Amino acid sequence: MISIVVTSRTTDNNISIRLYLPELITYQLLLAGLSFSCSSPVYLSAAPRRSTFQLISKFTMVLPDLNNAPLDLNYTPLDEDDVHIPAVEEEMLVDQDEETNMEGATSNNRHPNLTNEQRWGLYFALEVIKQRDGKVDKTDKQLVACLLKTSLRTVETIWKQANDQIKEGLEVDVSSRKTGNVGRKRKDLDLERILTVPLNKRKTIRSLSRALGVCPSTLHRRFQWGQVKRVTNTLKPLLTAANIIQRLKFCVSMLDENDNEFTTSMPSFKEMDDIVHIDEKWFHMTKKKNSYYLLPGEPPPLRAVQNKNCIGKVMFLTAVAKPRYEGGVVTFDGKIGTWAFVTETPAVKKSKNRPKGTMIVQPLKVTREVMRNYMCNLVIPAIQDKWPDEDVGRTIYIQQDNAKPHILPHDEVFRQAVAQTDLDIRLLQQPPNSPDMNVLDLCFFPSLQSLTDTRAPTSIRELIEDVQQEYENYKVNMLYRSFLTLQACMREVMKAGGGIKYEPPHLHKELKEREGRLPIALSITSELLVKTKELIEKGEAN
Repeated sequence: MISIVVTSRTTDNNISIRLYLPELITYQLLLAGLSFSCSSPVYLSAAPRRSTFQLISKFTMVLPDLNNAPLDLNYTPLDEDDVHIPAVEEEMLVDQDEETNMEGATSNNRHPNLTNEQRWGLYFALEVIKQRDGKVDKTDKQLVACLLKTSLRTVETIWKQANDQIKEGLEVDVSSRKTGNVGRKRKDLDLERILTVPLNKRKTIRSLSRALGVCPSTLHRRFQWGQVKRVTNTLKPLLTAANIIQRLKFCVSMLDENDNEFTTSMPSFKEMDDIVHIDEKWFHMTKKKNSYYLLPGEPPPLRAVQNKNCIGKVMFLTAVAKPRYEGGVVTFDGKIGTWAFVTETPAVKKSKNRPKGTMIVQPLKVTREVMRNYMCNLVIPAIQDKWPDEDVGRTIYIQQDNAKPHILPHDEVFRQAVAQTDLDIRLLQQPPNSPDMNVLDLCFFPSLQSLTDTRAPTSIRELIEDVQQEYENYKVNMLYRSFLTLQACMREVMKAGGGIKYEPPHLHKELKEREGRLPIALSITSELLVKTKELIEKGEAN
C-alpha cells in the first residue's frame, strides 16, 4: 500500500512523486500539475476496512507497482492470515477498526465529503494508472472509491471534471467547490418576536417555543449558540420616592469629604473601617430541594422528614467589620461574632429520645427586648474585646436595618451599656428597603450559607456548631473584598438615580489581589456626585 500527501503547488511542469512500497523500493515519476509525496511504508491488508492504514499522511490509497511488477489492479485479495502485520501496527489497525465501526454506526450510511488532499490524491492515482495502462477501467475507480470510503459516482465526477479541464486547456483543479458556509441554511426564526411574548410565557424553553410556534429543540439550539440567554430573576424591595432619596443621601454620606479629590475629579469612598455591620439570618438544617452529583448507576439519596414545612432552623445575629492589614499581615480579621437566638430549657416530659430534665435547645422569638439584650450583653462586649487598640477615641458605628425588633439609636439601655466601656459606639440606620447597603445581606450571608450547606447537621445543636465553625473559618480576604463590592454597589445606585435596577459590576478583585493592586476604597466621578446632589435637592423640593 502507498501513502500519498499533496505538499504544494509548483510553477514548473516537472513534479517529483516518491512512492514507498513495503519492500522500501523507491519510484520516481514525473507528472504535470501538483507535487505530492508519500509517508512511511505501510503494510497491505486484504480487508477493505484495513486497507487505508494511515501514519503521517493526510490520506492513503493503494497503487500498483509502476515498474512492471506482477502486482495488478485486479488482484485477488489475500486472506488476512497470509498478510504479515507487525504487532504494534496491528493494534493500531484494531483501534482504527473500532473507530470506523463507530463512525459507520452514526453516519447513517452516508459518505462524508472528501477533503482537497483526498480529491487530489484520487486524481493522481487515476492519472498514474492511465499513464501505465493507457486507460482507466471501472474496476480501477471502484478500487479507489473503496479505499477512500466514498461512492463510485464521486470518483467518476472528479475524474470527469479533471478531463474536461484538460480538454479545454485549463489548469487542472479538482479542489472542492464547497467552501465557506455550505449546506442547509439555518431557519430564520425572527427571534425579535420574543420581545412581544409576555414574560410569564418565557419561563421555559417549551412554553416560549409554543408561543413562537417553533420546535423546542430548535429554540434550545439557538440557546446553545448564545442567541437566547437565560437569566435568574429575584424579587426586589419596592422603593418609594422617599426611599430613593434616602438611598442617595446614604451613598453620599459614605464619601470621604476629607479626601483631596472630593471637590475635584475623583471623589473616593471612606475606608469604612469604623463601621460594624449587623443583621439576622435564618439557617436551616436542610433544604427541600438539593442537587447532587452522582455516578451513573448510583442510586439517588433518600431524604425524609416528618413535615417538610417544619424543618429545623435557627436565627443568628452576626456582626462583621472591615479587616485590616499591615505589611500584608492581618492585624484585625473583622469577625466580631455570631450568636444564635436560642434558649436551653429542661425537657418537661421524657420521650424515647431523651429522659425527663434533659437540656434541649429551642429557637427564641426575637423581640426588641431580646435584641436589646443581645446588643448590650454580646455585641458591645465583643467589639470592646476585639477592636484594634489604635482606634482609641475614634467613633465606631453599628449599622443596622430598619427591622422592628432593632433598638433605636437613642435607646437609653444601649447608651448605658456603651458608657460602661471606653469606646464611643453609636447606632447607624441604613436606608429602608435597602439590603444592598449592608455587606452581610449583599455578600457575607449568601457565601456563609453555601459553606454551611456542605454540612449535614442532625440536630439544632449541631446546626449552631456548624454555623459558628464556618463563621470562624471564613476567609479574611473574602470579607475584605465584600466591602469593595459594597462600595461598587453604592456607585451603581448613584448611577441608577437611587434605584435598585442595576447589576453588581465585576471588579476582578481576585486578580487584583494576586497582583497586589487591590484598592483600599473605590472612587466616583465628580459629574456623578453633582448629578446625585441635584437629584437629592429635586426630591426634597417635591
